[in-house]
Amino acid sequence: MRIIAGIHRGRKLVAPEGLVTRPMTDRVRENLFNILAPYLEGAVVLDLFCGSGALGLEALSRGAHLCQFVDTDPAAVKATETNAATLRLSGEVRIVRRDALRPDTWIKAPGGAGYTLLFADPPYRLTAEAEGRERLAEMAKRLADLGCLAPGAVAMLRAKRGVPMDRPWPGFNLFDERTYGTTTLYLMEYAGTNI
Repeated sequence: MRIIAGIHRGRKLVAPEGLVTRPMTDRVRENLFNILAPYLEGAVVLDLFCGSGALGLEALSRGAHLCQFVDTDPAAVKATETNAATLRLSGEVRIVRRDALRPDTWIKAPGGAGYTLLFADPPYRLTAEAEGRERLAEMAKRLADLGCLAPGAVAMLRAKRGVPMDRPWPGFNLFDERTYGTTTLYLMEYAGTNI
């Protein structure tokens, strides 16, 4: 696993040990970031269920300003810390070991600005069941209620292929859907209001 493009292009990343994390392949990440290119410069990023931190670190390499990483797995937090230190990005990141499904005031963007780019790469089991998808939608609603999202913020949800996206998250409009192998990426824009 490596950084695909930007100022840290080609730099290798470590992944958490064990079977909990399933890193996004370089090919899928490259395609995702080609779509997100217009949203990266100066972005304030929230990387939920961050695993190795590859998504947020890729965004920083391509011009994002700041990134907060969130994961409950200690191995994921350690891998993200290692990767950020290796890339000398420690001043541009905040890494929190918390439950992304229960956002609270600790998740607010540094400096009080709302996040402009949100990555949600939860375990497939969360997206495979209706209850899990509802919990993710509630998480997004809570982020909005806390004032954590800037109007027009773009969110990416990664799910196992074949999982139905019944409806976009509250306050979001689905604008793109891409399937690569066993993975489907849903891209949504935050409208600034909740349903």
